[in-house]
Amino acid sequence: MKILIIEDEYSLADAISEVLKKENFTTNIITDGECGEDEALTGVYDLILLDIMLPNRDGFKILNSLQRENIETPVIILTAKSEIYDKLNGLENGADDYITKPFHMKELVARIKVVLKRKRQVKDFSILEYGNLKLDLRNGKISCGENEVTINGKELDLLEILLINKTQTVNREIIADKIWGYNSEAEYNNVEVYISFLRKKLKLLKSNVQIKTVRGIGYILEVQND
Repeated sequence: MKILIIEDEYSLADAISEVLKKENFTTNIITDGECGEDEALTGVYDLILLDIMLPNRDGFKILNSLQRENIETPVIILTAKSEIYDKLNGLENGADDYITKPFHMKELVARIKVVLKRKRQVKDFSILEYGNLKLDLRNGKISCGENEVTINGKELDLLEILLINKTQTVNREIIADKIWGYNSEAEYNNVEVYISFLRKKLKLLKSNVQIKTVRGIGYILEVQND
């Protein structure tokens, strides 16, 4: 899962990033409010950690832009402001939670997991299922009945995206942005290569789930009934 950190204190942002990587999150750090807003509006992130006091654009304006553009990415505010007005202002402007600086990294990780779990509305967001296919994000194992293989890296990220969206077509551009990063140099044939890897694994597992290509758009999962 990909987290955007918009925080102008780079040493803090970097420390947060290192902790989140150990929790198997992918991170991107932006230290400028205006650039952070542009990145947040791509909608490719699973969660945003947002400072309030930022150069060029404050966090409240970024929250307003996300609401205006109907970007549903959950947001946790990171703020040195402890006044109740600022906390309420953040929540009323669309933030899902806030944490006041200084904070303990374990508390931040816990709050992130709670917000993601609430947003995903599933009992255990580390387990994704469709058809006879099950993906355990904790250990990177995909299984169909007693058949099981391990995947990691970009294959794992790609299958997670497809399973989260299930019967919805996932745009190739969205996949590329989420896995390789916004404005990366990765081409769409990179996506096709990893789709091919996953198809071979699903066939090996004898899964009834197939990855279908929607020509000119992207990919969708389908359950094949016998």
